[in-house]
Amino acid sequence: MKAKGTGVDSMIEIELHQDKTALRSRKGDTGSVLWKASIDFAQMVLQQCYAKLPQGLLDPEILRKSHVLELGAGTGLLSIALSSLVEQFTVTDIEALTPLIQKNIHHNGAPSNVCVAELDWVELRSTLPSKRSKIFDATQQPIDLLLAVDCLYHPSLIPPFVETIDYLCTPGRTTVLIISELRQEDVMREFLEAWLSKPDWQILRAPNDELGKHYVIWIGWKECCTIIE
Repeated sequence: MKAKGTGVDSMIEIELHQDKTALRSRKGDTGSVLWKASIDFAQMVLQQCYAKLPQGLLDPEILRKSHVLELGAGTGLLSIALSSLVEQFTVTDIEALTPLIQKNIHHNGAPSNVCVAELDWVELRSTLPSKRSKIFDATQQPIDLLLAVDCLYHPSLIPPFVETIDYLCTPGRTTVLIISELRQEDVMREFLEAWLSKPDWQILRAPNDELGKHYVIWIGWKECCTIIE
C-alpha cells in the first residue's frame, strides 16, 4: 500500500500478507484479508497529519501523546501505517488472526511502539464483569483513542462489539472513533441504538468530506458520572 502525503517525499510503502483461504474456509472470517476502508482511512489520516490541516479529523499533537487501541484489526495495516504518529498502538483481534498481524508487523519493520493482543468480543461479553480483566485488562494502560474501522457487518456481533467498547473506555479520557462503509442500513441503525442504550455516552456523526459518501464516521465518549450529595 502506498499512502501519499502533501508531497513526493511523503510516501509510505507497506507490504501485507493476507489469508484468502481462511476467508473462504472459516465461517465469519473477514479479517484475514485487507479491505478498502482501512486503506482509505490510513491515507486520510496520513495526509491530514503531514499537511497539519487545522480541520483534520485527528489532532496530530494530541495523537502523538496517545495510546491508540484498534478493535478488529484484521491484517494490522493501520498499526503499521500510523504507528509513527502515536505514542503507543495496541492491535487487537481474535486469536486466529493474531499470527497474521504479527507476521505483517515484523515484515514491515516491527515498530517498537506497536503491540498485538488477543481480544474476542464474544468471549468478553459472555464473561462476568468482575472477571473480564482476565480476558483483557484495560486498566494497565488507559486508552486515549479506541479505533474500529469497518467492523460492522453482521448483526450478531453488534451486542458484543458495543459491550467491548463500553468496557474498554475510561470516562472522561477515551475517545471512540468508528469508521464504517455503508452497506446495510438496518445494521447501522441497530448498532447506534445499542450504543446509545449504554448510559453516559455522547455520540455524534463527524463530517466526512474526505472519505466520501459511502462511509460514515462516528465519534463517541463516555462522560464521568457526577455524584450529587
